[in-house]
Amino acid sequence: MSNLIGTTGKWAPSTPEAVNARIRQARMPNETLVDQNGRSVRFYDDVMKGNRVVINVMYTVCSESCTPAMRNLVEARRMLGAEGRNLKFVSLTLTPLTDTPEVLREYIKKNEMPADWTFLTGKQEPVERVQRGLGFLGTRESDIDPLAHSTMARYCEEALIKWTHVNTLLPPRTIARMIRFEMV
Repeated sequence: MSNLIGTTGKWAPSTPEAVNARIRQARMPNETLVDQNGRSVRFYDDVMKGNRVVINVMYTVCSESCTPAMRNLVEARRMLGAEGRNLKFVSLTLTPLTDTPEVLREYIKKNEMPADWTFLTGKQEPVERVQRGLGFLGTRESDIDPLAHSTMARYCEEALIKWTHVNTLLPPRTIARMIRFEMV
């Protein structure tokens, strides 16, 4: 056992399970979000828990980086073949006030996205807490700028608390290779 500073700010004995639980809570907050079908989902319980997930941030009116990034992710998933079916692909909007479930469904239809791809939106504050936990947003108020968003996707293996990232503007073959490498 090691001693870690707990939420009280005091040294406290901690088990590996307790440390992992704190990491999960910080990186995968169990915020209530809404999927493209208007269903409420808990981010950790319903999206992350027990899954291997590739998650990116985007917004529906972004054509400069989001459109090519989404195309690359879809193609990388196709290239993964059977391995790709063991992954959950999730896109989290950066503009939840305008990217409503209806707007997300139209985006999915227009861009011919795979039917099992999950798009998430919701109230601004919970969406931002999830983005921060995943490392897509910094902790300062000035870090919230959808026009300056990351083109990274996170590969997360919840059971191992394993995290990595890949630039979604790389060629799809490179993205697929990097995801495959992390799945080992």
